[in-house]
Amino acid sequence: MHLAEHIKGEIAVVSLSGELLDDEDESILEQKIISLTSDNIKKIILDFAKLNRINSQGLAALLSAVKNVRSTGGDIRISGLDEHLNSIFAITRLVRIFDTYETVGRAMASYTH
Repeated sequence: MHLAEHIKGEIAVVSLSGELLDDEDESILEQKIISLTSDNIKKIILDFAKLNRINSQGLAALLSAVKNVRSTGGDIRISGLDEHLNSIFAITRLVRIFDTYETVGRAMASYTH
């Protein structure tokens, strides 16, 4: 998995590409979230537009990330889920935990309301 980070005002957009499948990927995501919250960035968007695959370990990493961010008073929004990832979020009921948006722009707009 690869991450690209863009800060836009108070919002961090973290684009994930490749696969979120193993311990190394989990550690990369965890370190990125810790880095952002350490910099007092509490509004985070994870952009999945270029993420190809995720497994149960990747889903657990997302749950850990949102728990950490919410403990600081922040939140994580998800954007760019394709049909397959959207069905995974629905089946696992992660749609109850994460607000999901079609685009990064819509996810960013949700933080202003």
